This record gives sequence, structure tokens and C-alpha cells, in this order.
Amino acid sequence: MFLLVASGMLYALFVLPPRWPPPGAAWRSNDATPKLSTAPGQELASTRSAENAELNKLGWVDRTAGIARIPIDDAMKLVVRNGLPVWDKTVAAEGECALLSADVPRSKQAQQCRDTTTKGTAQ
Repeated sequence: MFLLVASGMLYALFVLPPRWPPPGAAWRSNDATPKLSTAPGQELASTRSAENAELNKLGWVDRTAGIARIPIDDAMKLVVRNGLPVWDKTVAAEGECALLSADVPRSKQAQQCRDTTTKGTAQ
């Protein structure tokens, strides 16, 4: 008996076509339903080109604070040439402040580096 019921259920599950409810008013598009993309390849290409343009743009993020945006390739070259700064040191060496001040003179970190260096030499 069990084998007969199990085989009937397997037949209904795998052989018979699925019965979907007929589309009704909820199926029709409205403002609450998400809009499907008609050209996903073109939308992806335009999104990536906009992101690449943003990554390769030179400009000010906050001019009053002295924060600028540089192209990503230039930033990677600077990191390779100079290395990443270490911000957790309490007193920095003079060479590190000079390096930081040369690359980003008006940054908050450069000012803090100069302040800690002058405090460290004044003592």
C-alpha cells in the first residue's frame, strides 16, 4: 500500500505539469511591483561606466577641509611608492610628517602629525 501511494505521489510530483493559479489582478504590473529590466546588459554597462568615471575623476570632496579625490590609479601608485601611513603612533618621526605633508598638506592627519612632532621635540 505504501509503495502504491509513494509511486503515485512521485508521479504527480515529477511527471504531471505544475498547476499554477491563473493570473489575476495581483499579477498585473502596478506601482508596488518591482520593475524588471528589459536590457540588463546595457544597464550594467552604463552603471560600470559611471562607476569608472567616478573612480577616475579628479576633484574636491571637501575644499574647506582640504580633502580631494584623485584617480584610483594615481592613488595606488602613491601607496606603492610611499606605503600606507601608520596613524596609531603617538609621536611620528619627522620624515613621516614631511612625507605626509608633501602629499596631503592640509589634511587633518598631517596637522596632527605636525602637532605631535612639535610636542615630542619640545619636551
